[in-house]
Amino acid sequence: MKLARLGDFLDVQAGFAFKTQYFTSGAGMPLIRIRDLAKSQTEINYSGEYKNDFVVENGDYLIGMDGNFRCHRWGGGKSLLNQRVSRLRNFCGDIEPEFVFYGIQKKLQEIEDHTSFATVKHLSAKQIQNINIPLPPLPEQLRLADILSRAEGIVRLRREAERKAAELIPALFIDLFGDPATNPKGWPSRPVADFVDRFEGGKNLQAGSGNRSGYRILKVSAVTSGIYRETESKPAPDDYHPPESHIVRSGDMLFSRANTQELVGATVVVEKTDGTSLLPDKLWRFVWSEPVDQAYMHALFQSRHVRTELGKLSSGTSESMRNISQGKLFAFSLPVAPIDLQRSFGEQVAAIRAIQSQQAAATAKAQASFDALLAEAFGG
Repeated sequence: MKLARLGDFLDVQAGFAFKTQYFTSGAGMPLIRIRDLAKSQTEINYSGEYKNDFVVENGDYLIGMDGNFRCHRWGGGKSLLNQRVSRLRNFCGDIEPEFVFYGIQKKLQEIEDHTSFATVKHLSAKQIQNINIPLPPLPEQLRLADILSRAEGIVRLRREAERKAAELIPALFIDLFGDPATNPKGWPSRPVADFVDRFEGGKNLQAGSGNRSGYRILKVSAVTSGIYRETESKPAPDDYHPPESHIVRSGDMLFSRANTQELVGATVVVEKTDGTSLLPDKLWRFVWSEPVDQAYMHALFQSRHVRTELGKLSSGTSESMRNISQGKLFAFSLPVAPIDLQRSFGEQVAAIRAIQSQQAAATAKAQASFDALLAEAFGG
């Protein structure tokens, strides 16, 4: 099957560095920034002059060029394209755009898994243009795109079911303990250093060529949703033997020290693990200095107010990769309920977790099926 270079049959346009002084609220066209690809469309608009080169319309494909690389279908209306986001459009020849979309997804995953990055991962427009994907005859493209679309739809439905189940625990937390923003029940406010002895992290390692080490390194996306996703990982370096402290264990509570401002500070509790997953440098494990109920602590750290405050504590020059220092995190104060009430909450959460576990297993099965179809269609 012949390989086709993206730049030969579609246009790749990188965004423009629009100046802050042109931002207004409620006027002009919405501005798409890299962080908006992971959430709903921003309310910040740009009302100054612009070139048509930087206009995005429904049906365009967008790729974030920092952090975790993904291709997105845009359906948010006519908008402007900010820097570090690329737009793909104007397919020419016997091309089915949806087939190409899935091919891009596969190749971006390979780039992310097998390229060494010193700090923040960057992707250039030229790299996107030079991506090669297999291009069978048009009827076969249509057939494969239909199969992949159906499989992707099943994954999407499974993740939506997980999301609805996940909403039960935050609602229970607010009902029992009140909103941490106002602390209506008067729980004592304590700095994190009071009940956390230390944070343990892993190393920033280049991905291996396969899985010869037997270990896989978690990506930040393994904790982004608040639910532990062990499949969000990459192969460890060939023949790598990690220190014991880098291996993820059942019962761990993990914390994302680096991400966008909205996603930094995400936490998960590892319900179970196969024992071959490793901490990267951007994920920390809590080591407690006193008895706590991790279901309670997870709900506390995942509450809207706490996540917002953690985002404010983060710093960095890149929108796509903010960081929290251990010093700031240790000094951060939280209203903490007594351990007996924490444990009562944890018992109720266990019943909800059983439902979530079923949902997660169904999602993992659907994702594995989709990934297998993707590999069969595009190799790897």
